[in-house]
Amino acid sequence: MINHRCGVAIMLNVLRWRPELVKDLTGKVLEIGVGEGTNLRHYRRAEHVFAIEPDADDVAKAQAVAKRTAIPMTVEVATAEQLPYPDSHFDHIVSSLVLCSVQDQHQALRELRRVLKPGGTLHLVEHVRPQNELLYNLFRVLTPRWRRVACNCHLDRPTIEVLQEMGWEVTVLRRIFMFVRMDARPLEQARWSARSTGSNVQFYEQSYS
Repeated sequence: MINHRCGVAIMLNVLRWRPELVKDLTGKVLEIGVGEGTNLRHYRRAEHVFAIEPDADDVAKAQAVAKRTAIPMTVEVATAEQLPYPDSHFDHIVSSLVLCSVQDQHQALRELRRVLKPGGTLHLVEHVRPQNELLYNLFRVLTPRWRRVACNCHLDRPTIEVLQEMGWEVTVLRRIFMFVRMDARPLEQARWSARSTGSNVQFYEQSYS
């Protein structure tokens, strides 16, 4: 079981991932679930950052943060399941502890794939289904109550597996307990078609310490 000190250490490490998640991204960037704009001050090289958040009060706070940055930013009310952008529009998409709480994870991933340019990358910090089965079973029991007090956050979503099933190639860059920092890219259409017809297409997960 994770004790208090260990839990604090884990969260501090996860929070340190945020700057490295976005600081080197270039071109047009979309951040989903921007909240109050915690990540916005860490962008350094982007051409333009677009950010969405379903909560209007949080959007107002994020807009205030965006005004204090040197990079052009547009923050608006929207959901990941229904993005107000054309196809193949973004070079990079950022999601920081969002896919655990979207209403429809599969629809959100379809939309992210739609608006991502060919060759683009989805950059994520997320908590995922615990690898320990006993812990997973505990979190599965806790999730219905946790969702009600934590903005629909699911403790037991198998986000990596869902990404792979939906045709994303996933590289795990950091992992601490149930938290991961990862990049995901849509598989080339030929490889995705081969997988859907039963051919042997390999996904990979590469971990770094």
